[in-house]
Amino acid sequence: MKKKKMSFGFAAPAFVIYTVLLVIPILMAFYFSLNKWNGFNEMTFIGLNNYLNVFKDSRLGNAVGNTAVISIVVVLVVNVLGLGLAMLVNKASAKSNIFRTVFFIPFVLSTVAISFVWKSILSYNGVLNSMLTALGQSGLVGNWLGKQGPAIVCIILVEIWRTLGYHMMLYLAALQTVPQELYEACTVDGGNRWDKFRNVTLPLIIPGMSVSILMSIINELRMYDVVKIMTDGGPGYDTETVVYNIVSQGFSNNMVGYSSAISVVLFLVIGAISIFIVTKMSGKEVEA
Repeated sequence: MKKKKMSFGFAAPAFVIYTVLLVIPILMAFYFSLNKWNGFNEMTFIGLNNYLNVFKDSRLGNAVGNTAVISIVVVLVVNVLGLGLAMLVNKASAKSNIFRTVFFIPFVLSTVAISFVWKSILSYNGVLNSMLTALGQSGLVGNWLGKQGPAIVCIILVEIWRTLGYHMMLYLAALQTVPQELYEACTVDGGNRWDKFRNVTLPLIIPGMSVSILMSIINELRMYDVVKIMTDGGPGYDTETVVYNIVSQGFSNNMVGYSSAISVVLFLVIGAISIFIVTKMSGKEVEA
């Protein structure tokens, strides 16, 4: 009984924080989503009307499309490049440590600060266009953040640059759990580098890979800061993401109930994706 009380005492602070910061806000968002509310006046219960409007909103549909494009490209690139870079710096050395640090620094810096820096570089009167003009390449000057295509490409590139080091470190941690004896056994059996990667490395880093893929998907589905600062969702609504749309509807248009409905749907989508990935990847895990 005493041990149970001690265990509960240690778990209680985490449980309280988890409940206050996650469970209660989720329940409140669901409650708000069933009402028409501008955040100030009294709520009007409207049932599932907000959820029905979610699937009719063309602006939200555009935001979903933008989020899907950004997420698919970023998730693929950071996981493929992250694994490749991790394999390059897997052996401990001074050069590898420097390399790891250089790639990881962007992730630990403030996203807001990074976004402002890249905006100053890529804006029409920014550093990039000024350099192109100074080099006599005025024909290459572009409105990088003022058109939908180039703007989304810029957002994707910045997001890849910002998060690549983080995923490299996740894969690096996974690679360092692979026993060297298995590589030696593969060499004895006549295996080449591809054989070692396919038969030894890949099966044993599945847990780390599932974490990296899941984290990258969640991060991109809730992208807001980079879009807000670099393009503010523009031009028009052309670079809006789902989370940007949620914030805009809730705080700019005072449609707190509707934005809460979008939040609940996004929460369920992320939950479903998480369960799917964990289920699929766990079935492929191999014990060392």
